Order: sequence, then structure tokens, then C-alpha cells
Amino acid sequence: MIDFRYHLVSIISVFLALAVGIVLGAGPLQANLGDQLSDQVAALRTEKQGLNDKLTVSEKQVDASNEYATAVQQRVVRGRLTGHRAVVVVMPSADSTMVSNLETVVTQSGAALASTVTLSPDWFDPSQAADRAQAARDAAAALGLGSTATGDALLLEVLTDLMVSTTPTGTSAQRSAALKVLVDASLLDSTVADLAPSDLAIVVSGDYAGTESVVTARSDAVRALVTAFAGKSRATVVAGGETLAAAGQAVTSNAVQAVREKSETAQIVSTVDHAREGDGPATVVLAIEGSLDEKIGHYGVSAGATAKVPRVLP
Repeated sequence: MIDFRYHLVSIISVFLALAVGIVLGAGPLQANLGDQLSDQVAALRTEKQGLNDKLTVSEKQVDASNEYATAVQQRVVRGRLTGHRAVVVVMPSADSTMVSNLETVVTQSGAALASTVTLSPDWFDPSQAADRAQAARDAAAALGLGSTATGDALLLEVLTDLMVSTTPTGTSAQRSAALKVLVDASLLDSTVADLAPSDLAIVVSGDYAGTESVVTARSDAVRALVTAFAGKSRATVVAGGETLAAAGQAVTSNAVQAVREKSETAQIVSTVDHAREGDGPATVVLAIEGSLDEKIGHYGVSAGATAKVPRVLP
């Protein structure tokens, strides 16, 4: 059996170890650990300050670059789209400042701005398919458009005929009536009641989010829309800004990404992914100019971009 002396030695050993630990902790080890921690904290503070200084400088450089781009924008785009007419098509959730900047640059380029047409969320809502189909039939009848298409396909025919057809259907009164049908159905808003057809289309991208299946269906609908515009216009460009991931959503995308991720649309529609500010609006005009010369490009810094900016033609 283990006698009392063994227990006594064990207890004494524990207390000796505890005492040594206390002495070392209060003495040389404490100083060493304290010095190390103080040095690390000081290094982290210095690093943080350096990063903050770099961020401040970068922000000032970006602001200066944006200010310069805005100052020279009119000279860069002046006369490049003279003789053309453009329609700005705004997707749901598109940035209003970006829309305003693109409207400005269109007129600076010499093109006539026919209208800004804003699509409502109902345009892409699967639960509104029956109401869209009825509105499409009513608008086609008002326009005098003979077509065998139905549902969303007919709706796209009506929309492209009103906006970008080179051989528009119906009289001015009929076209106004058809546009009113779509407005009254809460599918879109237009800045004009009498929409003159354009030969250029600028689609302003907006973010959308949800499950993978929801986003895939929305991207398919976006591609159908821009493909319809590309088929009827002389040039169609999709412009957007950086996509911001939606909290709690599995997938977030936008119209620019939708076009780029499928070669069928990427080969016929140019895109600009930094159109929100800086040189973005001018890049959109240059992208349109390139498209008119059958040079499709994808400009910016996001996935699928083929160049930062288009090559400037003399």
C-alpha cells in the first residue's frame, strides 16, 4: 500500500511547483512575456497606421482620377454618336446616379436620347407571368403587331418594336397606346409617352439575388431581353457597377454577368462593369462606338472583362 509519506511527498512537490511558477511568473518570465506583447502591440499599431495612410492616399488618388475623368468626358465622347438615337433601359434595382450619368454622356456624345424606360420587378417575376401575357396581347393589339408569339416572347417583340425597331409597327398614336398598356400594367415606366424608335440601346444593370435556381432563371430572362435588343438595334451595350453580395442570399448576380457567362450573348452584346463613376460613362460610349464597327468587347475589371477600356478610335 501507498503509505502516508508518499502522499506527503506528492503534496509537497505540487506546492513547490506552484511556488516556482509564481516566482518565475512574477519575475523574469513576466518581464519577457510583457516585453514581447508590448512589442507586438506596437508593431500592430504601426502597421495599422501605415495601412490607414495608404488607404487615405488611395482614396485621394481615386477621387482625383474620377474628377479628371468627369472633366474630360465631354471632350472624349463629343461627336462619337452623332446621328444616332439611344434609349436607356433601366433594370430593377439599378443605381439612379449611374442612370443619370449615362443619360448625360449620351447627349454629350451627340446622340439623341429618345427615352429612359425603367422595367419594374414584375417584368421578371414568375408569379406575374399570366398578367404579363395579357398585357402583351393587349399591347400587341394596340400596336397592330401581327405575331404568333405568346407570353414573354410576345412581350419582348412589343418592347423591341417600340424601342429599337428600324421598321417600327403602327402609327404614332398606336405606339403611344401600346406603351400606355405596358405602363398601366405596371411593367415599366417611360420618361416620354410617345416613344420614337432608337438604333442604340443602353441597358443599365441592377443586382438580383436568391437561390441558384432563382438567379439562373432571372439571368436567362435578362439574356433573352438583351438578345432581343441586339437583334433589332445597331448596337446594344449593358452597363453596370460592381456587384454587392446580398446578405443571406445564396447567389448574387447582375445583367453584366448574365451576358458574359454565356458565349451566345457575349458575342453579340458589349458590356461595361465599371459604369457607375469615373471613366465608366465615357467607356460606355466608346463601347457603343466599337459595337457599331462590329467590335464587341467586355470592359472593366470584373470576371469576363477582356480589356479595361476600349481602344479609342481617332
